[in-house]
Amino acid sequence: MFHRFSTWWRALSVVLLGLATLTWPLAAQAQTTPFSVISQDAVANMSGAGVSRFALTLAVTKGTTNVVQLSLYPQIVYRSEITALMNGTGPSTTALSSTAIATPTCITGSTLNLHVSLFSAQGTGPSPLCGTQPLHLRLPCSATACDGVYPMSIAVTINNVRSVEWSMITVHVASVLHPLLVDFVPMVDSMAWTASALAESNFGVIANYPSFPLTFAVSYLPLSQAMLDSTNRTWRSALSEALASSQHRAIVSPPPNADLAGLAANGFSSEVTQQVSLASSLLRTITGRFTDGPVFLATPPSPATLDALSQVGSSDVVVPDASFTPAPSNTLGWGAPFRVTGATSVTALSTDGGLEQLASDTAIEPGRRAAMTLATLAFLHFEAPNASSLRTVIVPLNVGSISPTYVNDLLQASQSNPFITPSTLASSFNSSLIGTNNSPSELTLNFSTTSAWSSANVSSLTTLISHTNSYLHAIASPTQTAALQLYLATSEESGSSSNRQRAISAATAYLNTQLNGFRIDDSGITLTGASSELPITLFSSVHYPVTVLLHLITNQLSFPNNKKVYVVQLSTSTTPLRIAATDRQGSSLTLQLEVTTPDGQLVLAHAAVQVRGVGTSVVGYLLSGTSLFVLAWWWLRTYRRKSRGRHAR
Repeated sequence: MFHRFSTWWRALSVVLLGLATLTWPLAAQAQTTPFSVISQDAVANMSGAGVSRFALTLAVTKGTTNVVQLSLYPQIVYRSEITALMNGTGPSTTALSSTAIATPTCITGSTLNLHVSLFSAQGTGPSPLCGTQPLHLRLPCSATACDGVYPMSIAVTINNVRSVEWSMITVHVASVLHPLLVDFVPMVDSMAWTASALAESNFGVIANYPSFPLTFAVSYLPLSQAMLDSTNRTWRSALSEALASSQHRAIVSPPPNADLAGLAANGFSSEVTQQVSLASSLLRTITGRFTDGPVFLATPPSPATLDALSQVGSSDVVVPDASFTPAPSNTLGWGAPFRVTGATSVTALSTDGGLEQLASDTAIEPGRRAAMTLATLAFLHFEAPNASSLRTVIVPLNVGSISPTYVNDLLQASQSNPFITPSTLASSFNSSLIGTNNSPSELTLNFSTTSAWSSANVSSLTTLISHTNSYLHAIASPTQTAALQLYLATSEESGSSSNRQRAISAATAYLNTQLNGFRIDDSGITLTGASSELPITLFSSVHYPVTVLLHLITNQLSFPNNKKVYVVQLSTSTTPLRIAATDRQGSSLTLQLEVTTPDGQLVLAHAAVQVRGVGTSVVGYLLSGTSLFVLAWWWLRTYRRKSRGRHAR
């Protein structure tokens, strides 16, 4: 049976889910039904004697519960039948078996715990009771032939009003030769930050299953926001705890509007690398974890997009099954990696769109949704129960919009489900599996167009990249680094050239506010001797440390070891310096000062400073010597005249 959360936790998850997805009509519909499924066993394990049992827990609203009826219908043959059940439409055929209890006495408060026996045609045994009323269902098949997935209706009559919900139950008899490899992929995209409380709850649930293999698909958008928000550290801590286990892996998921194909086509392959590596570096900063090689694309790509990824070393890619017509999940040729027409050296796997839709369907209660998810996976197994090679199913789970109760029920039950083996994504990209089980070895994408770039896009982005990368060499602040990288990355978007230009201009404006935060004091300097010190003051209005180069440009001053470039750490608003200098000419001069980034590519500040010298020069020595000579000659001449006059008398 699924692990049951307390009532307050379930109520909280419903509220958070409603806030995150903004699907109030659906949420209201789910909460106003006369009853809901709290939990349900997804599998009934039938013995060789044809006996099995499953549990079902219902929450009923206030009122008199008149009748509870369970009915099983013929095995599901087509996947479209599952879609109908998701939409609340059951089979049109007659039920195979039904069981009902009138005025049940096994209700505790508003909770009805039911245990149901399920027999084959020849199976016999005791049936669980609700009060004095037995609950049992019987299938018209021998024990060895009952394997399959069956639609199940749950009908509850309250105050003489009958309501019906649809679910599924899987009957397991025979051993499973090759369980499906199921890759649950918690998606950490922009919704994970918008609905941060909900995402934190899902991180907490996943952290409780450290031995459960799964792979996070991480976008740099929420990671950057987490780096920039110094007040919300709980989100970062929750993500770190969810990734603490070595069984919990992570891969990169570029934002849907990142124009990877356009970047590559316009000579910005290094930015394709940055679009992939940015999430990796941010994740390592936040959690200390590295990412695996595959890349997860949340929206259908073009062949040029896949080529751009391949050229920078990302050749294993997960794509939505909506990228193809028909979608692989709607055919029998799913479950194996494949090549993509027009994309060189790319190995791809597709997600299962039907399971992704089911996982996010808030109109279905979490407990019933988890049971239906696992029943769908069992149905996929039964499509080819004797498949000779492993088959992979990828199920995205968006942590910013999905119920934590659903995630808990799903992971809890998956641990003992005989039809699936939870796995991480990297192991599914085995080239030896291409074309196995009669799956296609190559598929053609629906989308082939790429967005157009204007010459202004190219030139302005070139400048922005150059200036940003140069300034990044000057700063060590992780927060400011994340901000600059985020502005640059989000400017490289798909769409029209005008929209792209606006994004580039916004990123440039932000960068310029940082670059304009430096100044040099241009007050005049007076040297008091031939050898003295230059007092130079640098000003910074940014609120983080910056390492810069100070260049002294002049041919009239000499410096120790002829050093004219100094590394300066600007960690406060004012940085005074005293630099030794020698002025051998004693004349006034103009000293040019420049502050640049460490690579010297970007000038942050410039000043022309007037320097006045008052020390003794060579000319001064000559003038002084001449004056002394004239004075001595005058004194000697005067002395001789006085001596002659004395002798004459």
